[in-house]
Amino acid sequence: MRYLELFLQTFFISIILFCASNSFSQTKIGSGQISGNFMFDGMFYMPDSVIGAAETDDKVRANTYLNLLYTNGGFSAGLRYEFYLYPLVDFEKIGYKGQGITNFFGEYKNDYIEVTAGTFYEQFGNGFALRAYEERTLGIDNSLLGVKIHAKPYNGIHLKGVWGIERKNFDFDYLSRRDFVRGLDAEINFGEMISAMGEKGFTAAIGGSFVSKYEKADDPVLKLPANVALWAARLQFGFKGFRIEAEYAGKINDPNYTNGYIYKNGVAFLATASYSMKGLGVSASFVRTDNMDFRSQRDIISSTNLLSINNIPVITKTYSYKLLGDYGYSTQPNGQIGVQAQVNYKIPKKTKIGGKYGTDISIAYSRMHDIERKWGEPSDSTGSYKGTDGYKSGFFKFGKNLLYQDIGIEISRKFTQRWRLELAYNYITYNLELLQGHTGEPVVHAHNVAADLLCNINTKHALRLELQHLYTKQDCGSSLYAMLEYSIAPHWFFSVGDEWNYGNPEKGHRTHFFNVAASYVIKTTRISLNYGKTKDGMLCIGGVCREVPAAYGVGLSVTTSF
Repeated sequence: MRYLELFLQTFFISIILFCASNSFSQTKIGSGQISGNFMFDGMFYMPDSVIGAAETDDKVRANTYLNLLYTNGGFSAGLRYEFYLYPLVDFEKIGYKGQGITNFFGEYKNDYIEVTAGTFYEQFGNGFALRAYEERTLGIDNSLLGVKIHAKPYNGIHLKGVWGIERKNFDFDYLSRRDFVRGLDAEINFGEMISAMGEKGFTAAIGGSFVSKYEKADDPVLKLPANVALWAARLQFGFKGFRIEAEYAGKINDPNYTNGYIYKNGVAFLATASYSMKGLGVSASFVRTDNMDFRSQRDIISSTNLLSINNIPVITKTYSYKLLGDYGYSTQPNGQIGVQAQVNYKIPKKTKIGGKYGTDISIAYSRMHDIERKWGEPSDSTGSYKGTDGYKSGFFKFGKNLLYQDIGIEISRKFTQRWRLELAYNYITYNLELLQGHTGEPVVHAHNVAADLLCNINTKHALRLELQHLYTKQDCGSSLYAMLEYSIAPHWFFSVGDEWNYGNPEKGHRTHFFNVAASYVIKTTRISLNYGKTKDGMLCIGGVCREVPAAYGVGLSVTTSF
């Protein structure tokens, strides 16, 4: 009966929060207004030895939160309550377990200044120096508890200052923390400052950031620095369809767990150029990062996303195709160098090749390597480099290990007002050992073919069929995937899908991962029910990844905003 008790406890707390959200939606305080959102994401787990879904102590689990926001003119205040006491299995695995008020703030802003006290999110530039953000699907919340000021003393000039202690899951004992983050950012946007530039098609901006993290140091042997600084400079320029952006960052003396406690300076550089005109778009990017993992606490292990102060943006193309999900590229802050290029072209409509509505073609290529490393002398007989500069690395020199490569083409064509077809092919090279830590595993070479067919039956009814085939001789072998969706606007949505890992080297694991789902939408509320199996693998969003265990069961999700 344990799981029944857990279900009732989770269910009633969720109901209370849901009812509270609906009652708040009708509430006004003076001339102010209360708004917010609520989420319940629950699952009843069942064991399945074939896919590796283990028996769980608590069969019923759920992630629940409620956000409340009060606004009155230039003043706003908010809080969030999270109930993750019995979280979904994949969240518990990363330590995201607990409950309480996790986010609270007060903010005042006008045309010239914005001041926030409490919990806040912020990003400087591309995030090389600072990115305090939330990605709920990955269980990431790197918010800061402190003070943020954003000043705009003159049109086009933006100044930011932050001080705060980073959130560490459900550890709310901030007073005992021995670390904090402080930072400054300045940007001059010439397009905002000089209106004539925008009228002539020019855009231009320059900016710079400085972030320092303090953590009390008490290691007399390594003489760890208490203060670690990171700076960044960026620029962007555009004229009509042409645009170029670049950012360079440097980090000083940051010995930590992820780099083996070496003192080598860190470097990051990102440059992107693009050009677009009617029917054509071209872009290219280059990125290099070296020893740029930057965290509030130096002893956090590298396999978690905890306490990351900055973020390295990914330049590889991301896909929604399910079978490619296991081979999404995970950005490597401590060592990567690579390029990406993409061409988008629209064959004109009413031509023999383009057809009545035209045909869209996208070709993409990306290649990522590790960096060259020339190691110095070890610091002791065990081969450790603790306390040394570690290695030297040429800035533009590619390492010998290929991490990831993608060659892809997508073709999309609308045949009639009702029918649309998308076709895609990708050839992926993926280094399992270096990207996922699978020691001794061979590099994956995979061919993925996908087709997406949409039929708009009428103004309310639509049917979509998605087919995929991934062929590979490495890892878990080849797979087939099929999914059929049927929607009735604006309320109903149904889907049934199945992934068959028919090429698994272990014949007993050539199983089906099916999923059946239904959703109902009314105004701002969505209720979803699903039943099926999920295979273990990697979940990646924006180059940040986490491991997801196999699961089998029934899920219920409720989201609403007010």
